[in-house]
Parts: sequence; structure tokens; C-alpha cells
Amino acid sequence: MNKLLLITLSLLPSILSVAQESSAKFGKVSKQEVEMTTYKLEPQAEALYIYEKEDVSYLSDFSILIEVYKRIKIFSKDATNLADIELSYLSDPDAGESIKGIAANTYNIVDGKVVKTPMPKKNIYTEKANEYVNLIKFSLPEVREGSVIEYKYKIRAKSFSRISEFNIQHSFPVLHSLIDIRLPGFIGFTLNSRGLKPFIIDQSYSDSPFRSGNIAYPMKLISCHNDNIPSITNEPMVWCLSDFIMGFDLEVNSFVLPEANIYKYYSLDWDKLNSTIAESDLGRYQKAKNPLSMGVKEIREKDITDTEKMREILDLVRKNISFNNKVRLIPDSPSTVLHNGIGDMADINNILSLALRDCGIRNDLILLNLRSEGRLPFFPSLDKINTFIVCAYDSKGNAYYMDASDKYSDLNVLSPELCVDKARIYDPNGTGNWVNLSNLADNFDRTIITATLNEDGKLQGHLNRVMTNQNAYITKRTYNAADSEDAFKERLESNWGITADSLSLSGLSTSKVNEYLSFTADTEYAGDYIYIKPTLIPIIEGNPFTTQDRKLPVEFSNTDNTIIQFNLALPEGFIVEDMPSSCIYSACGGDITLSFLNTSKNGQLMTKTSLTLKRLIFSTSEYPEINQLFGKLAELTSSRIVLKKEE
Repeated sequence: MNKLLLITLSLLPSILSVAQESSAKFGKVSKQEVEMTTYKLEPQAEALYIYEKEDVSYLSDFSILIEVYKRIKIFSKDATNLADIELSYLSDPDAGESIKGIAANTYNIVDGKVVKTPMPKKNIYTEKANEYVNLIKFSLPEVREGSVIEYKYKIRAKSFSRISEFNIQHSFPVLHSLIDIRLPGFIGFTLNSRGLKPFIIDQSYSDSPFRSGNIAYPMKLISCHNDNIPSITNEPMVWCLSDFIMGFDLEVNSFVLPEANIYKYYSLDWDKLNSTIAESDLGRYQKAKNPLSMGVKEIREKDITDTEKMREILDLVRKNISFNNKVRLIPDSPSTVLHNGIGDMADINNILSLALRDCGIRNDLILLNLRSEGRLPFFPSLDKINTFIVCAYDSKGNAYYMDASDKYSDLNVLSPELCVDKARIYDPNGTGNWVNLSNLADNFDRTIITATLNEDGKLQGHLNRVMTNQNAYITKRTYNAADSEDAFKERLESNWGITADSLSLSGLSTSKVNEYLSFTADTEYAGDYIYIKPTLIPIIEGNPFTTQDRKLPVEFSNTDNTIIQFNLALPEGFIVEDMPSSCIYSACGGDITLSFLNTSKNGQLMTKTSLTLKRLIFSTSEYPEINQLFGKLAELTSSRIVLKKEE
């Protein structure tokens, strides 16, 4: 078995001493635990889970009992919110869910002694989160910096979904994680471990069988016991932190009791999931009549290309149905949605699919999760898929991905939230296939700046910027989110350190946006010297990589090719005294490149800076190269071209 962590001999004694004084039993908190001031493996940690224990049992009435116990050391007052607990359970009586046996204590050192403060029952209250879910909330008393808190509770449920996901890692380190799951042999299951580090998980048989009446069944035991689990915290350029949390998923895939003539199979592979979708309202409304048939008929009869028809249908759907900003997988009736003139993402894209099909354009639904919600799960299920978009095919078989709920998107230009690396084609008659949506189109951001420099050090000129696809999408959203064009202009001025005298944008309804502005800008003027930024405007808004170490993979928003060319006419009597040298840097096998070129001749200065990103996801082992390259970029950005007045 793999060890979770290799602990240095110098730290081992101190950690073991805490463990020896500890007990996983409720009410058995040691003085040494309360006196702890830091966790030596992570001295900066604001809290430590001393114990996190879950015992899962299958009961003779065929229900599930989960007993949870947690003990937490609070090192900092910023972590005292860990004493505010919120638990949820399904309110539907058929789900058979309840939470009982809540008890909690707080421990503090007072006058050199451990003082225990039990939580009064009045601190526990229940409220309704929505029509399906109830919440139980409680807060432990007397919690402050230095406290140890503990609490326990029991969950009882009928559904196997309560034992589907187990996380052993948190934003604070865990000293002891103990998970024991006992399932009778007539329950079949599959395990899938996840996370960036290996951990221990064992399967065996318990000495105590499961008894139902006069029949004894072997008891399967899943044990996941691990110590010194490191904390996990978010870092820049990570789509969803939960994708990397250590833990495991348990899928119950069968319930077989031949003695009772019970044979149930729950496992969902993608074949079965597609069948389940086909039987749902999504499958039903995929067979519905296109409610925009009149408008589609006009488009179908036009003598235009397939992609032009796709865009016109995309616009037709958007004009007739507004987006309510809700993301769902299962749509409502297409005719009802059109009648109301508003719908969620599933409603709108289902109608897009029907309209495309009515126009003779073959298309598929693409199942996915938003980036911020995490990748599609290892074990497929309807409740773990956020939504879908549409993939249409022209007569040559070329694929074009669309989302009609987003007014800024275009063919193969989607919100970054949808540009995932793991999506699935829905095929009602088969398995479907995986598709990668992370790099659907070439993205360019090219800026040419032409300026003159007056003798008083003031720059005047114009800037022409052309952005395509994802870059155009981001600009369109930013422009439309601004309160006014003046507000958008002010943002550019603030980001770029210039004064925009005039601004015009074109192509805001396309995937190619042109931005043109005339500007003035101050320079650093000192005696006979003028200092100018080598790109005038920053090539990126800031260096996202400021730490030397990285625990999580780097996940950029989109591939890119950004170029800034700066042409400067020097004032008479000035020469270039100094400027950054031309250079080319490459990282990660050439998938990230940075180049800076310059020339100075006949009173004309030209610099050209280029940053190219060919893929989105990079491993932690590649981070040193990324950090170094972006460090060079930051160094270039902070450097200056020095102009000197000739004597």
C-alpha cells in the first residue's frame, strides 16, 4: 500500500505524542490537544482536524446509518467559524432521512486546567432550505483561539446516495482520517479514488456477518485510514478546486438477494445513462415539434451556407426566448417555453437543437458540467450533470458548438465556463463519445500602437486592436457589462495608464471585434531623460504566478496569441540610450512562448511583444518553467526604454 505522506524523523516524535494522547471517542479530549499551538507539518495552518471519523453501517431494516465524529483544533480566531455547523437532509418522508444524536463540546485552558463547555440543546435549530431540503444548524459555545471543539451526529437514510462520496482532505490539514464502511455481501459496489496524492484504502471481510432473519451474509469492510493529510487551498488558474480533493467515490451497482428473489442493478454506465435520459423529459422533448417552424422554414429556403444557416437559427432562438440565468439539464415543454418567452439553459438549447434539425442540420446534445462545478464524474448519473449545449454538423461533417442561452457566444465560441476538457455526446441509441471543448477556435489579440513623442515627454497616438473568438467574447461581455461606453473607456484608461481621447468598437455582434482609440499618455521625464514602458500598455493585467511552489495543476482560461507592436516616432534631438534586449523564451515543450523584439533606426523605434499559449492545462511539474517565463514577462513589463537628449 502507498503511504499518504513520508514524514521526516525530526517531526515524527512530536506528531506521535499527540496521537498517543488522543482518543477518537467523544469526550476524550486530552490536555495536550488543547495546549497545542501549531501543527508542525503546516505551521501556518489556522486549524487542524485532529479526528474526522465516519462509520457507515447497513441495518437489518435495509436502511443506512452514518455516524460522524469530528474533533478540531482552532489555532486562529479566523477559523472560529468552524464551530458553526450546517447539516442537510431530504425533507421528503419517502427518502427516510433524518439526523439525530447531535452533541458537541468546546474545550479551553482556564487557569491551567482543561474546561469543557457542553453545547446546550437550545443551540440546535432546524430550517427549510427549499421544498426538498431541510437544514439543521448549531453553534458551539465559548469558541476562541486555542479551543478544541468536537461534535457528533447520526444520519439515517434509505438511499445509497448518502454513501456515494467521501472526502478526506480539507482547506485545513487532517491529523487522523478514519472511514469504515460495512456492507453485506449481497450489495455490489465499485470504488474510485481521486485526488493528487495517493492514500490508503483497504477492502476485507468483517468477522461479524450481517444477519437477516435466520440467514447470515458475509460483511464487506471498506477501511480508509490515513494520517497527516495535507490541506488543500485554491490557487490562481484553477477551474474547480473540488476536482483535486483527495477522497473516493463508492457506487452501489447491485442488490442481489436470491433467497427473496430480489435482483436489482443500479450501475449506470454511459449506455444506461443515455437510456435513462431518453426516458426523461429531455428525451421526450428532443422528439417534440420545433416551435419556431415558420422562422426556420424561411432560413431553410435561403441559398446560404450551412454555417450561415446555423448563425441565423442561433439568432432566431435568441430573439424569441430570453435567458433566465438558470442552468439545468432537463428542459420544459418547447411550446410552453416559447409561449412564455423565457427559459433556462436546457429549455433554450433544446429548442435550438429542434430548430437545427428542422432546418436539415444534424446535431447532437453535448452533456457537461460548468468549469466551476467540476468535471463530469467517474460514475455517471443525471444529478451530477449540469446541462448541455448543441453540436451541429455541416455537410462536410465539420462540428460547430453552440449555446443559444448566451447572447455573446458564436459558433465554436463559448463562455469559458463551458470550454471544458471533458464533455460527453448524448447518444440515445448508443454510448456516445468524450469531446474536448477547451480549444475550439484560434484566439488572437493583436494590437498596433502608433505614437509620437513631444519634447515635453507627452505621448500622442492611436491604438488599433483586433480580437477574435474567445478574446472577442470576453471583450463583448465586458463592454456590455459596463454601465456606459464612458465607463468601458474609463476601465481601459485605468488598466492601461493612458487617456483615451476617442474610442470606437466594431464587430460586437461577431466573433471578431475591432477596437480603435486615439490617446495621450504621460511618460517619466527627468531632465534630459525620458522613460517609456516597452509595450506602452501591459500585455497581461498582472502576473498570476507569484509563488515559487505550486500544489495544483495550472488551468488557463483559453489558448491565446497576444501581440503588441509599439511604433514610436522619437522627438528631434533624442536618441535611444537603453532598452531591453530582444529575447525569446519558451516553456513546457514550446506550448508557452514569450518573445520581445526591438529596432531603432532613423528616429523610429519599434518593439514587438508576443505571448503564445497553445494549451490550457499544465502539471505541477511544469510549474517551475511557467513561473520562470511569467517572471521574465513581469521583468520586461517593469523595465523601461531610456531616451536621452543629445548634447
